[in-house]
Amino acid sequence: MKSPEERLTRLLDRHPEFYPVGSDLPSGAIIRRSEMLVAANNAGAVEEAARRWTHRRENLGALGLARFTMHPDTDVPDLIATRFSPEGQDALAAPVHMFRGEPNYQGGPGDTPSPVADPPPAPAKGPSSHVVTIAILDTGINAAHPWFPKGGWDAVDRDVADRLDTDNDYQLDAQAGHGTFIAGVVRQHAPGAHLSISRVLGSDGVCDEVDLLQAINALHHRGSAGKNRIGVLNLSLGAYTWNDRPPALLGGAIEQLGPDTVVVAAAGNNASDRVFWPAAFDSVVAVGAQAADGQRRTHFSNHGPWVDAWAPGDRVASSFVSFDGPADETPNADIDSDCFTGFATWSGTSFAAPRISAELARRAQEQRTSPRTVLGSVLADFGSVGNGGSTGSGGP
Repeated sequence: MKSPEERLTRLLDRHPEFYPVGSDLPSGAIIRRSEMLVAANNAGAVEEAARRWTHRRENLGALGLARFTMHPDTDVPDLIATRFSPEGQDALAAPVHMFRGEPNYQGGPGDTPSPVADPPPAPAKGPSSHVVTIAILDTGINAAHPWFPKGGWDAVDRDVADRLDTDNDYQLDAQAGHGTFIAGVVRQHAPGAHLSISRVLGSDGVCDEVDLLQAINALHHRGSAGKNRIGVLNLSLGAYTWNDRPPALLGGAIEQLGPDTVVVAAAGNNASDRVFWPAAFDSVVAVGAQAADGQRRTHFSNHGPWVDAWAPGDRVASSFVSFDGPADETPNADIDSDCFTGFATWSGTSFAAPRISAELARRAQEQRTSPRTVLGSVLADFGSVGNGGSTGSGGP
């Protein structure tokens, strides 16, 4: 098993456009080189003040932002801290953070998906009235999987296929199947929910802040147009920020979804109480991972007063992609360690979060109300480590 440092080094080798900042590595912030984001109404003032460091400016009109690319030797965090961070106010500019799916990067269990000899039972047929839509922004979905029949989900983007081996090394990419797995957790516990799928993470589990903002913005516009209004948004991804302050631009995008959408996010897998975003926003339900015994948190789960709910996250079984890697069957074992036939077990707060998303949708559908209305009862039942997941009746 590779150490967190080795995994981080490998990740950054594949993404030289990013680099880590801060001293608390490997569980530190990762930002895009030489770039910063500025709200459109501040862009002119920032451009004037940062002219000597600026290489170019790109207007992101749909997001109400401008992206500045600075000269290569610019220390972006230092520039922001010294020039654009008024005392007691949100900074006028922000680095472009790397967001990633959990669990495989920056600590945690270093857990990889494992094939299962006996697949979990297929989800029950859920009620067809008062359907709640859960949006999943992740690596996509295995549309050929029998758990996702046509009509039970829709694609926010044209291409939402879960990628398998983009680097052509004949091995499953580090987070291939992540989105399919999360969607399967939802299907098991809220079989009547409708899924809206967007592929924002690559198969190595990485996106930058602009990608995430664009995906959330697309959901907002779909809801404004009356197309599958989102009751719950599941974000099994996150990041630390360079200064531990909330990423204001992401917070604004989430708030734009409106009060009727409950946002649920993974708390992260660094066994730390350091605030992890977007989970740590007050408006977001942060979900930690409960151990298999149901009485304690897993050794890898983040924790702290900003974590709102706990759900099973240890060796969860769910839907997956189909893939046969180069390894041979293990001697004296009846399973091939890298041969997947549509199901797997996996550990992480990534898989605790959709359990809460599903519970919100299931209760809202049963009570013919909104996920926001049932949020209080869900947090009452899942709000501590010892009772997370013990009262739900929506699945195995």
